[in-house]
Amino acid sequence: MSGMELLSAVEATEASALPNLYKAAEKAFKAYKDGRQTDPQLMDRVLDFDSAEAAGATVEEVAIGAPEWLRSARIYSIRGVDGFRFIRCPFDHEHQLRLVRRSLREWIEPPAATNLVIHEKGPHDNLWERHHRAPDGSLLSRLTWATLGYQYQWTQRAYVPEVRCPFPRDLERLSADLAAACGWELRPEAAIVNLYGPSSTMGGHLDDAEPCQSAPIVSISLGLEAIYLLGGSTKAVEPIPILVRSGDVILQGGESRRFVHGVPRVLAGSLAPELHPSRVPSDPELALVSEWLLEHRVNINVRQVWEEVWEGRPGDQGVDTPEEIPGEEPNRKRSKLSSEADEVPGENGAS
Repeated sequence: MSGMELLSAVEATEASALPNLYKAAEKAFKAYKDGRQTDPQLMDRVLDFDSAEAAGATVEEVAIGAPEWLRSARIYSIRGVDGFRFIRCPFDHEHQLRLVRRSLREWIEPPAATNLVIHEKGPHDNLWERHHRAPDGSLLSRLTWATLGYQYQWTQRAYVPEVRCPFPRDLERLSADLAAACGWELRPEAAIVNLYGPSSTMGGHLDDAEPCQSAPIVSISLGLEAIYLLGGSTKAVEPIPILVRSGDVILQGGESRRFVHGVPRVLAGSLAPELHPSRVPSDPELALVSEWLLEHRVNINVRQVWEEVWEGRPGDQGVDTPEEIPGEEPNRKRSKLSSEADEVPGENGAS
């Protein structure tokens, strides 16, 4: 055994001897199927940035040079947590629904990689339309993640420059704008779209696969509320539970870029009243999106993969569809879901 291998073995042994405070918090907040309830006093410890008494929260100024639509954003940090920022819902309600629609109609579609390609027989296209044609047995209900841009290769345990799919330019601009509002530069190169049901969880993990660890991760939450656990560099650090509502944005930069984090619980029945189907503008497809969100949460997290620019990066392949950038005139030309049971729309339009 080499000196480095011996050092790693010693560190692993020492780490295993430490209490796993992160796992303990996961168990405490988890919604159990047998009906066990979370201790109400534990929920009182959740950091809610809407509360005037949010312990440890500090209001941050919007960075100079932030885009116009974010200059009045409410941005918070947590004392003692380097590089963590929380933007309290900078989107209006219709924009949130349109982001979810883009996710369901376009961003989970081939050539994006998904868990369905690995574990389920096809067809894997037009999932949103097929779901409304035949909800029973819909593959959409089994979709948990889709990846855009550079694709992480599990066999090699690394990103490979040659393996990528198109990255939407509007999502590229949106996430770069959100980072800029906090004073960071971000070159969006990969994204994961995660779909949650009321009983879904995301185990505590580190996002340490990207060669670039200096740029922040931008994470946009939509739909049902959730408990987000922000830990430390190991699971021996007691995590901070944070309430995340629809439209909220979490950015992990600085030291927090390498902190353990996850979602132990989605809060069933927590969709904001403004997003309910009865409050949706006269757009039939947005109403369908709203109905779906009554029992779902969507998370879109974006990261920079490389320190240097690779020629022909995914953003150069994307379709320029500016509707999802607040403050820009949206493209109102949209294809609607057909009411005919035997008709599935073809190529997804910009929406």
